[in-house]
Amino acid sequence: MAAPRNRIGDILVKARVIDEMQLRSALAQHDQWGGRLTRIISDMGLATEDTLTQAISQGLGVQRVQLSTVTKDVGALARMEVGFAEQKGVFPVSLRDNGKTLMLAMADPTDLQTIDQVAARSRTRVIPVVAGDQEIQHAILRHYRNQDPVVATHAPGDQSTRRSSSIPGETNEFKIVDMSGKTVVKHIGDIAPRMAAENARQAAAASARAGAGSAADLLDEILSTSPSPAEVFSPEEMQRLQAVQVNQEKSSKILRALLELLLEKGTLQQKELASRMRS
Repeated sequence: MAAPRNRIGDILVKARVIDEMQLRSALAQHDQWGGRLTRIISDMGLATEDTLTQAISQGLGVQRVQLSTVTKDVGALARMEVGFAEQKGVFPVSLRDNGKTLMLAMADPTDLQTIDQVAARSRTRVIPVVAGDQEIQHAILRHYRNQDPVVATHAPGDQSTRRSSSIPGETNEFKIVDMSGKTVVKHIGDIAPRMAAENARQAAAASARAGAGSAADLLDEILSTSPSPAEVFSPEEMQRLQAVQVNQEKSSKILRALLELLLEKGTLQQKELASRMRS
């Protein structure tokens, strides 16, 4: 299937959505892990799904469809099993011509093999339209399984910071969501002032104590510049941000082990470390 991938890649490069170097990197990931090229590019953060979908629509001259606004077509859904739709990343939008034509949403309309399989299964003439990978997944959940799509799809206990909007000017529009999809923090500005104030207090205390002590004490002072969540957040926020705290603790342990190793090997001098910390 190298040709279809290259065709989509060429369209994105021609539209200046990505460059040649980024395309080669995305194709290397595809060769190693599989999956659709558009999803890989989106996951790499090279372009938004909407930008990719629009470029493919214009490059191929194929209609762009917004699946969040389509009406459920029971007849179209009946022509395709949900498992096949999920496996192939396609969604039957609607039936036309008295059931003879099926409008099929795809992230990659150049995937002729999938189009042929859908045509054989549905016994219809298939007309592909373009939609994003996540759009298609959400439509499958909404129309086949009667489930509301969840923004965060992580392992239990995990929470992530994600960009929640691509509206111009909303450069600090982030949110932390829990497994239920409930927003914990929407704007980075909601927590920055509290964290900054606490950081300043902890840094001042560390500076006052600096000058004497063991290497372990010095490491404790470095790591303590990140305030304890219990000192900054309310009990409700603490509960929701528990997974974030666990990840921070893991990072602190790694940093501690690395610094101790450098000190033991003589690669890093304690006085130099203390000086850098105070500066």
